[in-house]
Amino acid sequence: MATPATPSRILPKSNFHNANAATNTGVSIAPDAESKGASLAYQRNNDFEHPDHVIPPPDYTGFENLVIVCCHGIFHPDASSPDFPLYSPHDENNWYLADFQKSNPETGKPGEQETFLAHALAGIDALIGELSPDVPNRTLLVMSGGSTKPSLTPLSEARSYYHAALAHELAEGNRGGGRTYQLFSKGRILLEEHAADSFQNLLFSILLFRQTTGRYPKQIRVITHAFKARRFLDLHAPSIRWPSERIQVQGIDPVMSGAEREQTIRGEEKHGFAPWLQDQLGTGDFLASKRRNRGWDEQVAEQLAEGLEVSAKEVVKGTVPEHLPWESTVV
Repeated sequence: MATPATPSRILPKSNFHNANAATNTGVSIAPDAESKGASLAYQRNNDFEHPDHVIPPPDYTGFENLVIVCCHGIFHPDASSPDFPLYSPHDENNWYLADFQKSNPETGKPGEQETFLAHALAGIDALIGELSPDVPNRTLLVMSGGSTKPSLTPLSEARSYYHAALAHELAEGNRGGGRTYQLFSKGRILLEEHAADSFQNLLFSILLFRQTTGRYPKQIRVITHAFKARRFLDLHAPSIRWPSERIQVQGIDPVMSGAEREQTIRGEEKHGFAPWLQDQLGTGDFLASKRRNRGWDEQVAEQLAEGLEVSAKEVVKGTVPEHLPWESTVV
């Protein structure tokens, strides 16, 4: 199952009982009773275990908007390491990037890690307006991307983007993780850690929203490259019959010259849009093999659709039934 951004956080047990036990002989006498010569004693219960204090789960009542950040690389520094704040998300060396995503000193092309960080921060910006106590919380952010480089790291793209946003906060002087950690700890940022392509980014994020809130989103904003907008609006959303008036794309492209932009658009049409036009669910040999090369495990499909409608489960398995639950969502 996709991982929610707020794990169960258990507070430390109270030291009160342990401190008493260290000096106790097994019987304690109330001070006023002792002064009166009373023999009343309180026997210590050696089988008693102090219960854990668990923070209650977030309340997702009223949430209806979904923001999806599509992930494309992995920021790999260990977020649990004491030296994590020393690793900048702006440094290309701290990312696992494909060759075409790396900088090229000869042409002046910068590394695309700046674009990936911009995607993550744009997603967080979409939630900022709801941090005020006077504004209703209606929007969830899903960072979507699986463990696409298993030979290098088990870390998912989604979790690494969250780490990159945290590293950015620390670099800005927000020692507690700033707004990123605040939103994460409140369950406003969810991590979808299985998607291996853009179609799965959309579908799995929708399903995670449903599993988290109990309903499907009314409105979706996809944050990705601008040159991929047609892929989402004209192919992915229609392929699962997601209503066109309920999805938007916020496009942020890498820095490009005019020639590079034209080349990128041609490449998207040939290698991105065209294959999905022919195989809109990505179950054919070409797109399915790309998924497997990026770490996709088909056995995860059952887990992703756990507790959902039968029709939603069919979509995860690669077929689109006659009726889908999100088509009937009232806006």
